[in-house]
Amino acid sequence: MKSFGERLSYLRNKKGLSQEELAKIFKIAKSTLGMYETDKREPNHEMTAKIADYFDVKIGWLTTGKDEKESEYTLPEEVVSKVIKEAEAHYGVSLRDDPVVESAVRDLINNLAKMKQSTQKND
Repeated sequence: MKSFGERLSYLRNKKGLSQEELAKIFKIAKSTLGMYETDKREPNHEMTAKIADYFDVKIGWLTTGKDEKESEYTLPEEVVSKVIKEAEAHYGVSLRDDPVVESAVRDLINNLAKMKQSTQKND
């Protein structure tokens, strides 16, 4: 996901909330939330912190798309690219430039890495 707005939209959809529902939670206008999601407006630091806290994500990830621990739990780009190409060929779909796919792949890889790390510690 390339922008704050895409990440916010992803998190909202992942929780199954409409823009109206989330705007009520944060006590802001639906149009304000819509502008955040389309990157036409940025929230102030206090609102960014509230959003990160509500969705239980790091402010750094929300604002930049990067997690300071990301490198510890990620696979080389070539491995991910190869797996994506294989899935695209097998299913005849495009998985590129889709923020939902990107986030899902990131979550899956991070969870696999954490599981592997956990089993290594137990050995």
